Amino acid sequence: MDASSTFATTPSNRWLGLRLLQRSPDLARVEMPVRAEFLQEAGVVQGGILTALADTTAVWLLWPDLATDHTMTGSGCSMHFLGGATLDGGPLLAEAVPLRRGRTLSVCESTVHQGDRLVAKGTFTFLVRQRRTS
Repeated sequence: MDASSTFATTPSNRWLGLRLLQRSPDLARVEMPVRAEFLQEAGVVQGGILTALADTTAVWLLWPDLATDHTMTGSGCSMHFLGGATLDGGPLLAEAVPLRRGRTLSVCESTVHQGDRLVAKGTFTFLVRQRRTS
């Protein structure tokens, strides 16, 4: 199964309505429609939903290029919410770029836009290690 098929069949990606638009070692782009279920009390997309979109985009920047005997796990993230994403503002677009690709630690930056507005920006850190065989 190729990366785009795996992305499309991942349960959380399907539930959020995520679409992998572009993926290379230098850039990942993921789109998410805004649904009423994603809104919080003030009528904007809840921060955890924005974080899930940004995190998934960062994961898909790195994960498909891992050696088959390696795995990765998130070890930290920092999100900044810069504007409200609204139900009528169109889909959200997240882009992730690598800041550091190391043997044991990789760091990505993800931005989330709605139209031409930057609504969130985050940094995601991943621990990379050899897959255990037992």
